[in-house]
Amino acid sequence: MKKVIFTLFSFCLLYLNSNAQYCGNTGAGSGPSQCTPSGLLTKPGLAPLSDSLPPMVNGVVSTTVIQFQNFDTIRFGGQLLTVQSLKLDSIGNAPAGVCWATNVANNTWGHMVDGCIRINGTPCSAPGQYRLKILVTANIGVPIQTDAGAAGLYYYVRCKNAGVADTPLDTTGQTANTNIFVPYGPAAVCGNGFNDPSANINSLSVVPNPFNNRAVVSFYSDKAEFMTERLTNMIGSEVSRKSIEVRMGENTSTIEKNNLPAGVYFYSLSDGKSVATKRVVISE
Repeated sequence: MKKVIFTLFSFCLLYLNSNAQYCGNTGAGSGPSQCTPSGLLTKPGLAPLSDSLPPMVNGVVSTTVIQFQNFDTIRFGGQLLTVQSLKLDSIGNAPAGVCWATNVANNTWGHMVDGCIRINGTPCSAPGQYRLKILVTANIGVPIQTDAGAAGLYYYVRCKNAGVADTPLDTTGQTANTNIFVPYGPAAVCGNGFNDPSANINSLSVVPNPFNNRAVVSFYSDKAEFMTERLTNMIGSEVSRKSIEVRMGENTSTIEKNNLPAGVYFYSLSDGKSVATKRVVISE
């Protein structure tokens, strides 16, 4: 049973948010459009392993597809039992700002079935190493729900700020159940984070935030030029875009709610060479 739980948990455990958000909650649920199983795995398991995954970067859109193959049978209580199905219920304790979806609408796979999970979004979370919490239900004639931690099985993802070197995984505290989170730095740089050190955009702010109708964006530019404003949702899909004329010095712009649903979004402003990103919340 442990072997099945480990595989299940492992493939689920790769890029997720701290609130275990399922992309279906934002209007982009699971289904064939999310990802395609590779069919290349020759035995039950997942690819890639967690220590092969590069860290997520705050303020940068990330898309990752995890491939896996479910088990056919397991030995439990001295008996060889068929894994009739395995369902991914939830994922938690991962960097905020991303969500998960799978290649099947009900997030359930039969025995020896190939599948995949698509993780997408823009992380905005404390730099560090996160030990993920996964809940799954394995059907071996009766449904059994459990989590990786309870089974003594652990998996990690990392999140860092742009321009910071990668930090290797640290699993020294896993058996003592102490390293739920290993910090890498004092704070996340995602509100005013830049993809390029020569960025010409500074002091980006959004007021009010959260907002329920419109918000005012304020920023400082080192030069006059045209820039592009974008608003993306939690799964990285663009929901609005416009070009604005920027003058050297202080500037303002407006974000309109229009028909957008309430939720978390990411506002970005780019001059074509660098990008400033701010997390914004639209309230009811």
